[in-house]
Amino acid sequence: MNRISLILLMSLATGGAYAQGNNGTTVSTDPAKAAAVEKHAQELQARQSKEATSKPTASHASTHKTKAKKPATHKSSTARPATAPKS
Repeated sequence: MNRISLILLMSLATGGAYAQGNNGTTVSTDPAKAAAVEKHAQELQARQSKEATSKPTASHASTHKTKAKKPATHKSSTARPATAPKS
């Protein structure tokens, strides 16, 4: 039991350290990089707004009605009753 507790504690500590690690986010004070990132963000925003206005919105996905399914019957309900074997 003591080993399991130790393994669990080590797993939690390792997971916590991993969660606090660098996830790809960096900090930069370079004004040129900041301007490039802002320009890219504006281009993405313009592209998204253009795509949103160019696509017509459909009020309904489908206009035809579907037929209702018939309830399934079990095979035993339509089979003949069993007969007793003759001896």
